[in-house]
Amino acid sequence: MLGKTALWLLLAAITAALVAGLKQGEVPAALLLGPLLAGIGFALSGAAIRPPKPALLVAYTIVGCLVAVAMGRTMGPALLGRLPLLVCMAGATLLASAGLGWLLARGGWFGGSTAVWGLAPGGAAGMVALAQEHGGDARMVAVMQYLRILAVTGSAIALAHLLAGDTLPLHGAGWFPPLNPAGLAWTLALALAGAIVARLLRFPSGAFLVPGLAGAALMAAGLANPTVPPLLAAAAYAVIGWNIGLSFTKETLAGCARALPRIVAATAVLIGLCALLGLGVSLTCGVDWLTGYLATTPGGIDAILIIGATVPVDLPFILSAQVVRVLLVLLLGPALATFVARRLS
Repeated sequence: MLGKTALWLLLAAITAALVAGLKQGEVPAALLLGPLLAGIGFALSGAAIRPPKPALLVAYTIVGCLVAVAMGRTMGPALLGRLPLLVCMAGATLLASAGLGWLLARGGWFGGSTAVWGLAPGGAAGMVALAQEHGGDARMVAVMQYLRILAVTGSAIALAHLLAGDTLPLHGAGWFPPLNPAGLAWTLALALAGAIVARLLRFPSGAFLVPGLAGAALMAAGLANPTVPPLLAAAAYAVIGWNIGLSFTKETLAGCARALPRIVAATAVLIGLCALLGLGVSLTCGVDWLTGYLATTPGGIDAILIIGATVPVDLPFILSAQVVRVLLVLLLGPALATFVARRLS
């Protein structure tokens, strides 16, 4: 039996091999998909390891800094002019998930409020906690949440590969570009601010929202120019991918095996609804369909950022839409899910 240190080293080695193979095949988001697949394999083999919470917190702050770099030069009147549309897009996604959850629960697919919490496009951990508090099956909600993240990531990568064709280099200057001390200092300062807000205010999403929004605003004002070294970004992607993959424990999946076809079907319907919404967005806003899909898909902003950064899409539009949805979910998601869940009791 390998110790935890040996397991982590083996996981890192397998991840590196997977990432290299995926990048050789020009698969978008290889830096996220490789760790995710390796994590799933380790979880299903019974390896009881998970990234420490501090490491995950740091990874999310680095993702926030990447959001800031991607959005910083595009914030301005044009973005503010699109704000009503972005709010409508976020609201439509939230209503679609709540409505679908209600229909599935009323149809007897899932007991109680489980479907509502399982399909809610919020933070997985938060939805599991709320489900447990309001009488839902927390174990099944966890499976629904993490399978949705996995399905959204996989479908987005597949569509990006089919529709976009060529991938873009994640870092044009290679893995070891010249170090920018001032830019790195700004990155560390923003990351620290995000970590402090997330811990002191118990606001987990603040880990990437604070660096992302504050950093983008500072860049737009010409006051800061954060940079994220490629190796630091890759490490953040690895921790996030491992955290998702290692959540798929054999025990959890075995306990929900009978409901798995229904979970997969519900997830597919939700993704399909968001794909239709993305088609409407592409026609309304004059962006390509892949951009519309990535802007509306109910996955994590971290995964969407990584995918969008490696294919020719309108990344600032995608990030703007995803950030607005995260904010709306944080403000209204729990209240809406609670409202719908109570109507089922």
